Amino acid sequence: MNGESAYRILYIEDDLGLARLIQKRLERLGHAVDLAPNGRDGIAELEKNGYDLLIVDYNMPIMDGLKVIEHIKEKQIPTPVVMLTGAGDERVAVEAMKSGASDYLVKDVDAGYLLLFPAVIQRVMREKELLEREKKWHLEREQLILELQDALAHVKTLGGLLPICAGCKKIRDDTGYWRQVEDYIGAHTQAEFSHSLCPDCVVRYYPELNSEDPLEGNSSEQ
Repeated sequence: MNGESAYRILYIEDDLGLARLIQKRLERLGHAVDLAPNGRDGIAELEKNGYDLLIVDYNMPIMDGLKVIEHIKEKQIPTPVVMLTGAGDERVAVEAMKSGASDYLVKDVDAGYLLLFPAVIQRVMREKELLEREKKWHLEREQLILELQDALAHVKTLGGLLPICAGCKKIRDDTGYWRQVEDYIGAHTQAEFSHSLCPDCVVRYYPELNSEDPLEGNSSEQ
């Protein structure tokens, strides 16, 4: 396929001979093509298996191409659609585009449209890929905004007035529960604590570590 991607395609067409012809042409390009004889069966096949691309003829029994496209739009099925219309049905093609078709081809009497299939398929699939990338970017952006808002809320929490006990130094949280300083800060920031003693607390709790050595004291008196 000269480096082009291969896709799973569903072709809905009531003219079996034409359907087989297009199927073989697309399969020679590397695509996997399944056929459906009418719109009703085509929709069932699409919903059951899923496809990268849907090609649908306009003039079909039971359910024409426009109704197929409208159904896909109503069900929010993300598969892009290429509509095939007969010569003189350009108005239908415009309606198809308004209903959600990605592109259309007019079946001219010289069958020149068959030569256009590869380029149309690649263009439609590139547009789908770009839309998916844009959608992913917007989702990632929204997630980042939520994370930043959450971080900002925590910063504001620590930036306000903190009710702290003058005796034990515990902090009262939003639920009225008194918590150790390190517990409170750890719950609202990414900070981690390693415990130690400052010089004043060493003197307070371990005075013997700072007392003068008895031997040194005796020697000074002599």
